[in-house]
Amino acid sequence: MAEDNLVGKRAGQIHEAKEQYEIAVRLRPAYPEAHNNLGVLLIQEGRPQEAIAQYQQALRNKPDYAEAYNNLGTALFGQGRLDEAIDCFERALRSSPDYVDAHCNLGNALMQSGRLPEAMQHYEHAIRVDPNSAEAHNNLGIVLLREARLKEAIAHFEQSVRIKPDYAQAHFNLGVALQRTGKTQEAIGHYQEALRLKPDFAEAEKHLAQARAGQ
Repeated sequence: MAEDNLVGKRAGQIHEAKEQYEIAVRLRPAYPEAHNNLGVLLIQEGRPQEAIAQYQQALRNKPDYAEAYNNLGTALFGQGRLDEAIDCFERALRSSPDYVDAHCNLGNALMQSGRLPEAMQHYEHAIRVDPNSAEAHNNLGIVLLREARLKEAIAHFEQSVRIKPDYAQAHFNLGVALQRTGKTQEAIGHYQEALRLKPDFAEAEKHLAQARAGQ
């Protein structure tokens, strides 16, 4: 699930940046970007309810703020509030129709709700806008896999790992699709790569054991 801005900061940097944004929102309560960025940092600290309040304030100050809608939707999705998350992602896209992260996130929420054809449309739109979106290729592959369209799913998983070779989840998904087509040895290679990239990937470890046992 993609959330925008300030991602990947170290703990010390997060604390320092959060203090700066807290000062900014006290000095300029109507500064939407500060509220949004403070929300992102609160999410990274594991404080989603406070983050939600900051995103909501950003949107009161700037009602067409696509990034804040996307981030609010991401936080709501994380709490299992799917209908509210879907509404936020749709609002983000009304403000910014080619917003790739919002298309991917809306696709994820729709897929979680069992609305696979709609999810597929949003992943396909994301790929049209950004053909190098590894997440969009991976998630479209998941929908195709669920619909047993294995050849198409494999093509998208392969594209995802070409774009982002260290994408453990895409390697795992590619392994699953290959195993279902009887290409067990190739599947094993991708399970192994997923585990190399993410050693605590329990599902990949389980599938790898099953694939080896079935050879």
